[in-house]
Amino acid sequence: METLLYISAVIAAVGAAVEVLRRAGRGTLTTSRKVSRLVDDMLGEPPRPGLPDGRPGLMTRVGRIERRLDALEELRPNGGSSIKDQVDRIAHATGADKPEH
Repeated sequence: METLLYISAVIAAVGAAVEVLRRAGRGTLTTSRKVSRLVDDMLGEPPRPGLPDGRPGLMTRVGRIERRLDALEELRPNGGSSIKDQVDRIAHATGADKPEH
């Protein structure tokens, strides 16, 4: 009878240990997938089936955004050399900036 209790206790202990390891492994797998996605976003991905052009990395995408913002800077007055300043000068010189009566 005691042997049966010991065997039952060992089976329960082994089962509990297996469950703890399974949950820890599942959590580790989920975390590793997230880290892998983060690395792919930062470094980019090469072309592959389903993604023929690949995916640019974070720094490439930030560079594209900066170039777009630089182009928008031309639309703000900056003291004379922006497109906005030049349009304002032309409008003033031609009288197009004065309201019509």
